[in-house]
Amino acid sequence: MSRRRSKRLAAGGRWLAAARSWGAARLRRAWRAICRWRRPVPVEVLVADRTRRWLLEQELRRGLRRVQRALGAPLPAGLAVVVQQVIATDRQLAGCYQLGQRPDGSRFALVRLALQVNGRRLTTEELLAALAEQCIGLAIRESASVLVPIDFEPGPPAESRRPTALRPDPLAPHPHGVAGGERVA
Repeated sequence: MSRRRSKRLAAGGRWLAAARSWGAARLRRAWRAICRWRRPVPVEVLVADRTRRWLLEQELRRGLRRVQRALGAPLPAGLAVVVQQVIATDRQLAGCYQLGQRPDGSRFALVRLALQVNGRRLTTEELLAALAEQCIGLAIRESASVLVPIDFEPGPPAESRRPTALRPDPLAPHPHGVAGGERVA
């Protein structure tokens, strides 16, 4: 009976060791996936003002996390974001990305964003839109995709949509005393 019991304990120990190694392998794979998913993307903002640089970095990191969540997949390995005053090409761009290969054979992607285009300073929302466009372009670069453009004809600027005449102030005194139709108590 003790011999049967020792065989049973040995089989249980082997099963426990196998389950432990299987569980450890699953945990390692899950941890690697989490680290790959949450890998911080380097963001460098080339601005002298520390406060503005920090604010832009934070907004762009939040934007990257939102884009990554929307895409449902991690951003490409070796991705870095550089924000500079102007992207100097044959024409000024709000953003672009460059793909390359390092000497060790690993690939990288560099997303470049401009703070100014044709003398006009871009807003944070415009920077985030350019960043989203570049990340989406990188994500679908190797897949078969179809672009369906949706044209939008912008209306007049917000400043020109003001009412031409303001309504009179209801609390202002009337020029001839009591307004017509009102009774004085």
